[in-house]
Amino acid sequence: MSKELKRELQQISPPDELEAQRRVWPVVRAAFEGREPISWHRRNIRPLALAAAAIVVLAAALSPPGRALVGDVRDAIQDDAPTPKPNPVLAALPAGGPLLVNSPRGPWVVQPDGSRRLLGRYWEGSWSPHAQHVVVTRARELTAVRPNGVIRWTIGRPRRISGARWSPDGFRISYLTGTELRVVVGNGTGDKVLRNRVTPTPPAWRPKANHQLVFGTVDGQIALAQTDTGVTSWRAPLGEPAKQLLWSEDGQRLLALGERYLRIFDAGGRELGVLGLPLGPSGVAFVRKSHRFVLIRWQPATGRSELVLMDAEAERGEERSLFSAAGEFGPLAVSPNGRWLLVGWVGADQWLFLRLDVLRVRAVSNIAEQFGGPRRDRPLSAHFPSSVSWCCPASP
Repeated sequence: MSKELKRELQQISPPDELEAQRRVWPVVRAAFEGREPISWHRRNIRPLALAAAAIVVLAAALSPPGRALVGDVRDAIQDDAPTPKPNPVLAALPAGGPLLVNSPRGPWVVQPDGSRRLLGRYWEGSWSPHAQHVVVTRARELTAVRPNGVIRWTIGRPRRISGARWSPDGFRISYLTGTELRVVVGNGTGDKVLRNRVTPTPPAWRPKANHQLVFGTVDGQIALAQTDTGVTSWRAPLGEPAKQLLWSEDGQRLLALGERYLRIFDAGGRELGVLGLPLGPSGVAFVRKSHRFVLIRWQPATGRSELVLMDAEAERGEERSLFSAAGEFGPLAVSPNGRWLLVGWVGADQWLFLRLDVLRVRAVSNIAEQFGGPRRDRPLSAHFPSSVSWCCPASP
C-alpha cells in the first residue's frame, strides 16, 4: 500500500466518531479506575527486558541508524520511569529568560531566580519583544504595562477583548474583539479593523516578515494578511477550525492545531501534511531554531498524555516519544536557549522541566497554589495556569 493511499485512508472518519468517543469515555474511565492497580514495571519487566536485550544485540551489529534505534528503545523504557521528587516551590528556572504565566488570578512575571510579580487582575497577557512590555487584556480594555506593573497606555472597545499579540518588531499589536480582528500601533495609536468574521483563536505574527499576520476565519479558512496594507497574501484550503496557530522561528513553517487534526503549512500557505489526533487535550511548541516541534498527544484508552517530537516537513520521518504520564498535560514553553521544555502536568499539579538534548527532568509541585491561589471547592484545573511564555524570543 502506498504512503499516499495509507494517509488518505487514515483520514477517513467513521460517522458520528466524536460523539461515539464522548459516549464511551465515561464507561472506559470507570472500568479503568475500578481495576486492581498493578504497576507498569511489574506487568512488563520480563517481556520488556527480553525484547530490549534482543534489540540491543541486533542493533550493535548495525550502522548508525541501528544505534539510533537503541537510543529510541532506551528512551521508551525510561518514559515510564518515576519522575524525580518535585520541589515544593519554584525557586529558580533551569535556563535564563523570564516567564509570563497566565493564571486565574492574572498574568505573572517570573524571573530566572524564581521571584515573581502579579501584574494585576487582568485576564491574560503576552510579551513584547525582549520582554520590555506586556500587553494585557481585561474585559473591554487593552493595556500595555512594564514588567514591574507600570501602565504605559490603555485603549477601550465596545466588546470584550482577547488574544492580544505583539509583533516580532514591537511596532504592532493584534487583538480580537467580538468577531473583529484589529491592529494597533505599539504606542497605542492608529487602532483599526483588519478583518471581520474571524475565529476566537489568537492570530500569529509571522517572524522575519514585514507585519504579516495569520488568522482563522469563521468558515474554516486560514489566511495570511499584510497588516499595513490589508492585502491578503494567501488563503489555505477549508479545514477544521484551528484552536492554536504557531510559526517556526524562521517563519517558514506554520502549525494549525485543531480538535482532531494538526495541519502543517509552508510560508506560502501550501499544506505539507495533515496529522490525525485523538479527541482530548493537545498542544504544540516549536523547538528553537528548527522545524521540529513537540506535540501533546492524548491517549484515550489509557488516560495518559504523551510528548512527541516531530518534524514539520512533508516527509515527517520517525517521531520520537519524549515523555508520557497519566493525566492531562497543559501548556508548553521552550527556553530561549532551546534546551529545556516546560510542561504543565495538570493532574499532578506540577511543572516539569525536560532537558531536550540530555535525558533529564526537574519537577516543581504546588503550581496551582503558587499562581492560582487556594483551591477551596474548585477543581485543580480551575487554578492551574492556562498558558506560559518563556522570553526571549517569546514562546507562544
